[in-house]
Amino acid sequence: MKTVSYPPTNRFFRSSLCRHINLFVGLLLSLTNILQTTDITTETPSYPWNIYKNVTMSTVEIINKNGYAVETHHVITEDGYILELHRIPCSKNGQKPTKNHPVFFHHAFLSSSAGWVLGGANTSLTMQLADDGYDVWLANSRGNTYSRKHVSLNYKQKAYWNFSLHEIGTYDLPAAFDYILMKTNTSQLHYIGYSMGTTVFFIMAAERPEYQSKIRSQISLAPVAYFSHTRSPIKYIAPYAKMMNIAYQRISNGMVMPQTTMKMIFASTICGGKMTQKLICERGIIFFICGSDPQHFNTKLIPLIMGHYPSGTSSMVPEHFAQIKLKDVFGRYDYGPLINLERYNSTEPPAYDLTSIRVPITLMYGKNDLVADVRDVMRLKSQLPRLIDAVMIDNPYCNHVDFLWSLKVNEHVNDPIKETLRNTDDVNWKYSGPNPPKLKDVFSVSGNVNDGPMGGSDGYINISGNTSDVDVNGIVNISDSGNVNITNSGHLNISNSTDDNNENFNASDSAGDVSSSNSINGREGAGSSSNISGSGVLSDLDYFAKNLGKIITDTMPKSIEHEDDAVVFERERALQETLLADAIEFIRSVQKKYDLTLTGPVLAWQKSSTVHRRTEQVVASANDALADEHRVPG
Repeated sequence: MKTVSYPPTNRFFRSSLCRHINLFVGLLLSLTNILQTTDITTETPSYPWNIYKNVTMSTVEIINKNGYAVETHHVITEDGYILELHRIPCSKNGQKPTKNHPVFFHHAFLSSSAGWVLGGANTSLTMQLADDGYDVWLANSRGNTYSRKHVSLNYKQKAYWNFSLHEIGTYDLPAAFDYILMKTNTSQLHYIGYSMGTTVFFIMAAERPEYQSKIRSQISLAPVAYFSHTRSPIKYIAPYAKMMNIAYQRISNGMVMPQTTMKMIFASTICGGKMTQKLICERGIIFFICGSDPQHFNTKLIPLIMGHYPSGTSSMVPEHFAQIKLKDVFGRYDYGPLINLERYNSTEPPAYDLTSIRVPITLMYGKNDLVADVRDVMRLKSQLPRLIDAVMIDNPYCNHVDFLWSLKVNEHVNDPIKETLRNTDDVNWKYSGPNPPKLKDVFSVSGNVNDGPMGGSDGYINISGNTSDVDVNGIVNISDSGNVNITNSGHLNISNSTDDNNENFNASDSAGDVSSSNSINGREGAGSSSNISGSGVLSDLDYFAKNLGKIITDTMPKSIEHEDDAVVFERERALQETLLADAIEFIRSVQKKYDLTLTGPVLAWQKSSTVHRRTEQVVASANDALADEHRVPG
């Protein structure tokens, strides 16, 4: 076995670079406190401290503050993790549950149970359902702020963080279900998942089919199973996820982005001042990653959101998401060929069988969701055999976070969910097939098409016959012969050959001047998909700097309802570009001063030739490092 050496990362925290970064953060915090003086005049003299106190409140404290009773329960999984569940056992006036089945909520990636209650009783679905007579339970996945215990391991040990999405789905959820059904003396529960909460449910249902009968109904908010068409800039990080996992394994034993006091201070200062809140927290983080919604997003919640997010997880979880994106397969965690062979009896990890899920499911998605793109949701929808409904939120700017924190969340999200639960909670209710599709959820065309502003429509776009110069932003099934040019955040040129199953594929992204040559194996017919294999060009800092304008433009919605939206979006785009361009320049200045460069996914520490050689050894032995960490004993 190769001996792998790594850069002395601990030395970094004692270096002058670290001191300079701390100085920069300190100056930024000082500037923010100055900016906040204009806000304090409209609040109490202790306004910043009040924000900090609210930011540091736990889920239990937030629920209590809103006038509801709350219970804390602990569940032990089959593999020894101790999970904390939060329960709202009665309504605000103390009435016990009157509905037939409890409701289980599961949070998003890097989030916790707090995400469901930050908006308060007026907008929190959990509290509203408690008032409607439901027994409400909130999950906390292993490794987050509330579920960091184990029967034999300490969270500071590397072995504790050896889990991916698969373990959350196959261990955490079944343990929680069994406990809740036992405590409530019921046989079924309703499941409401948001983002990652939907991902782990699909994994559970596919891998633990014995639990499908215990789910009365499932509601997926911003469902995530595929990332083929995700428009969020996080897609540019996916190629680096493996190296980031290795780095986190060495630096923090695999723990990534835990909730810390420093982040709470950031939330109450940077995200508390009007100017820095808009520039950094709203536009530079939330809107940039999740999609812009200047019409309905509740900006008053930003300090609370940023104070409770992120809540920590294993570095294997984001890598698992990245593998789904890069492989375009909703499958199990890829440990590498050797470990895969030991675990799966195959060099490639198996895919989850979504068609085996017999749970009645409702999908709710947003048109402007950069993470869970409409086309990926439609792909998921086509594989679910017991779909109740697929509902597009009635807001053309609905982004990934509007499902919890929109000013109109009651009208757009909560009320439709309540209606679905009223139907499915009836003891006499039985699944009888999907609801009729609404016109807005289906869009199909045929013949020669120039899609133009209709790109990003709600559903599949099926194109048949001879097509030429097609500009689309939807699911495209191409049959028959013809030369097709598809533009979707770049230029994609496909020229057919005489063999229907083999086509020459040449892709060039005009923004990044990236080109590659691959092979596509396509199958004719609706619902088929193409598997693209080949090598791509990884992004780096120069790529972001060169294409920053286009990357941001791709994340912005098209103005639809109001004439002045275009002006608002253009101003927002310009602000985001200015902010991120300054951030890139700062990173470049640090790299130049300390002789650091980032080339591809490999961090090259070039201060000395000795350290540089160590880094090259890390890259050469990355697979061996992961194999050592995840090798099955014996």
